[in-house]
Amino acid sequence: MDKVEKLRKGEKAALIGGISIVALAAIEILVGLISNAVILVSEALHNLTDSLTLFASWLGLRISRRKPTEKFPYGYYKAENLIAFFISIFILYAAIELMLEGYSKLFTSPEIKMPFQVLGITLISLLLSFFLSRYLKRIGKKINSQALIANAEERFAHVFSSIAVFVVILLATLQIPYVEGLATMLFSLIVLKAGIYSAKDSMLSLLDVAPSKELFEKVKKTILSVKGVEEVKNVKLRRAGPFVFGEAVIRVEKKIDVKKAHKIADNAERKVVEEIEEIQSLIIHIEPYEKEEMKIAVPISSDKGLNSKLMSNFGRANYFIFIYLDKRKGKIKDFYVKPNPFRKKQLRVGLHVAKFLVKERVDAVITKEIGEISFHTLTSNYIDIYKAEKGSVKHLIEDFLKGKLNVLEKPTKKEEEPPPRRGRWRIRGRPWWRGRW
Repeated sequence: MDKVEKLRKGEKAALIGGISIVALAAIEILVGLISNAVILVSEALHNLTDSLTLFASWLGLRISRRKPTEKFPYGYYKAENLIAFFISIFILYAAIELMLEGYSKLFTSPEIKMPFQVLGITLISLLLSFFLSRYLKRIGKKINSQALIANAEERFAHVFSSIAVFVVILLATLQIPYVEGLATMLFSLIVLKAGIYSAKDSMLSLLDVAPSKELFEKVKKTILSVKGVEEVKNVKLRRAGPFVFGEAVIRVEKKIDVKKAHKIADNAERKVVEEIEEIQSLIIHIEPYEKEEMKIAVPISSDKGLNSKLMSNFGRANYFIFIYLDKRKGKIKDFYVKPNPFRKKQLRVGLHVAKFLVKERVDAVITKEIGEISFHTLTSNYIDIYKAEKGSVKHLIEDFLKGKLNVLEKPTKKEEEPPPRRGRWRIRGRPWWRGRW
């Protein structure tokens, strides 16, 4: 779901909620005035306050849909947070008014006419509040709208309000004192709590509060999954309406040129925005990173450890030795040898060997010869290829540390040809029994 579709869904939910509550409040006022049920009129006025806040939410989400301008380059998404804050003020005001109204009711004995009609409309209000609260909260969480979530919480509080009104009206017919006042005061405390939490969340968003730690970790994990990213730091996220904007610093290997580094950053930005729905935009800065440890692969003819000799044929090497190198101390930390599992493969042996080395997560390869397919497969995975003529692995690593080996900029041969097939005698590419001698 794109951002425009999100905002449209929020607008629709707010409009449906506002119209529903206005219709309910109009009926409650009419029945309350006829039946002399003051608590029902109070409930209706409270509902009208809610309808105003829902229409305010609708307006805020509609403003948020406006395209960014030169004056507002980040868009108008914070309009939704601002509206959510004003909604919270309305909720707090309504809670205080209800508290005062409940206190005044402690000293009066209600006389309610048409009690069954009043009970019926109260039951309708209860059911509508419950289902409307669930609907608004579901849409609010889906589009990350604080205003809709705030309205949903306040609407859920109306379920308790309707229960209180229902019980009060039922007991009022029995002339039981204090019930109406006490119930109204208790309900006002619930509304007050919802208003405080809503005001806190909207104010923190206006002050660019950071989202949850889970979202931070998700963003970092997604960036680190991009090939070429060695480290992620200084991730900063801020909420604006239903969306989150952010920035981060990634470190890529120092050897990677500017063009490739920018491509890595673009891939990271795109992946985060595509995989994390809340993120509207992420700006990534690049810093150089030089590994202190490297893993180097060398094709060898036989397994004699560090005394093994370099084999000239890369794709059909008998073995590969993998060396863990501490660049800072300039020494070999560890090594292991693996047989080449693809040396007898007939076709595309270079491609399979290159993928084999990629899976081994090597940083560099030292070789004498390498074909086009192998070369491009390794370099596209940010693996450097160094040229060497001959010598033992130990001497090759010493030359590498001294900077005597050059990085290959292109393949040394066009293709790694398959071994000749056994078959009938051929003369100039033809079987001996065909054609002229």
